[in-house]
Amino acid sequence: MADTAGFMSSDWLGAFLIIAILFGGGNGLFGGGRGPAPNFATVQDVNEAVNASSLQQGIKDVLLSSANNNYETARLIDNQTMFLSNQNNTNTIAAINGFNDIKQTLGAISAQMNECCCSIKTLLIEQELQKTRTELQDAKTKNAINEQSQYLLSVMGKWVANPAATAG
Repeated sequence: MADTAGFMSSDWLGAFLIIAILFGGGNGLFGGGRGPAPNFATVQDVNEAVNASSLQQGIKDVLLSSANNNYETARLIDNQTMFLSNQNNTNTIAAINGFNDIKQTLGAISAQMNECCCSIKTLLIEQELQKTRTELQDAKTKNAINEQSQYLLSVMGKWVANPAATAG
């Protein structure tokens, strides 16, 4: 990035000072009354000074660009890390909620199975109880019939269905 602040910017100021020192001497602006300078700067000297200044500015631009690129890369990495961290947190919460839902569902199924098992057990016990009641009632009925038969037989005495005919 070239500095366009004007003639007195840091790069031009350096070039100006180099030129002033090279051309200093004599009774001119920078001479200070010391007499003429023994050697004057050549066009090549001035061009080398300007080229050196331009080279330094180019190096500064490259370093600044590199620093900007490093900053932007660091920001991109930071943003990506934050995004991945947020995504990880979201996934973790979703997994925990999923496990909680599964736990609740298993609890409900377990309760339903317990109720079902209790219902089946109760039904089987009721059926067995009804069967036992029926058998008890049948046994009571048989006993009552037996008792009635015994009573009738005892009241009638000995009874023979077809007595033998007596010859007589």
